[in-house]
Amino acid sequence: MAVPSEPVSSEPILLITGPPGSGKSTVARLVAERFDPAVSIESDWFWTTIVRGLVAPWLPDADAQNRTVLRTCAAAAAALASGGYTVVMNGIFGPWYLDLVTEGLRHHGGDVHYVILRPGLEVAMDRAVSRAPLTPGIPPLTDTGPVRQMWAQFQNLGPLERHVIDNGAQDPEETATLVWTRFVSGTDRL
Repeated sequence: MAVPSEPVSSEPILLITGPPGSGKSTVARLVAERFDPAVSIESDWFWTTIVRGLVAPWLPDADAQNRTVLRTCAAAAAALASGGYTVVMNGIFGPWYLDLVTEGLRHHGGDVHYVILRPGLEVAMDRAVSRAPLTPGIPPLTDTGPVRQMWAQFQNLGPLERHVIDNGAQDPEETATLVWTRFVSGTDRL
């Protein structure tokens, strides 16, 4: 379904987050395709650039690495937004790193929106363990332990619950339409 481009505020940046298997990458690209000009940034790519010394991002020892990678990802998003692009960035930007990411985006004047895709655990698990590699040479996260751990971290979000979309029963296009509508209306502006 072709959807016309829609103007949004200057330097708009949409963060799409959620646990593994929530559909972040697929939905982000579908939403970005509705704007012109637009980019879709997969934060996972930034971890693939670490050629030596990578610590699995879900491990406690990865905190310093994760902060560095997320600051870099936010800087890239801010630069693209200030260049006139609508930026849709996806990754695991839970409440524990949200301030770090938004600080970098707002420093450059970005208008930040935040959506959390959160299907039920079984749906997330099925999607995560059955997907193909998203990046050549980097296998998908199919270990159920980290998937369960990260899914649990997206529960009980307090005031951020208003940003949650349960997309467990939706196909990617339906979810993208809902995310796009909320983005254009400003529902999920931080």
